[in-house]
Amino acid sequence: MTKSEYRIELVEDKPASGMWHCGPNAAWVTVTHIPTMISARAFDLSHHSAKQAAQACCEMMVEQSRLLKCQFPDRVQS
Repeated sequence: MTKSEYRIELVEDKPASGMWHCGPNAAWVTVTHIPTMISARAFDLSHHSAKQAAQACCEMMVEQSRLLKCQFPDRVQS
């Protein structure tokens, strides 16, 4: 699997607007395998740890899938 087959999205756990404390914020990291649209999401204070966990789960699900790509990716909302 190549890294270009995956989309990685990060959303920090903080308000959409307004003031918030200084310091690191936890984050949700979603990793999506583009050909199959299989995705996994992890939440952690460490963005790197969340990315690693989501990537590992997504890769495991892709390996177990019997399909190589989805036919109608537009039907899946992120």
